[in-house]
Amino acid sequence: MITCIAMMLTVGAAELPSLAAQVETEARSLTAQTEVTPAFLAGIERFSQDSELLSASLRELGVAQDLPCIFHGISQDALVHERELQDAHTATERDMAFADLRALLDDAILIAPMAAAAVADAQAAHE
Repeated sequence: MITCIAMMLTVGAAELPSLAAQVETEARSLTAQTEVTPAFLAGIERFSQDSELLSASLRELGVAQDLPCIFHGISQDALVHERELQDAHTATERDMAFADLRALLDDAILIAPMAAAAVADAQAAHE
């Protein structure tokens, strides 16, 4: 459902660098969390939604790189990790779920700036 909504709601090229920076900022914030709280889980959902919006917007802009698919995957995986955190019954399960989520968030932190650069490249190619 999130995918369908994000496909209908995209941001323009001018807003894409800001959205990419927002995804990176959200990922950095989530990485610092150490407890599963309602606010933390809501943050994961926001991050997932923004990652999907970034994916759909990059696709709409015609970015030919793999970035739209990567951010779609990040969006979906974030929700999987959210469920893993909610379902963790032991400290070991929770630690593993946090480690998996942090690996995903680290990827988003590294790749988000590439999305902003891809937008600039796509705009230059259309000029």
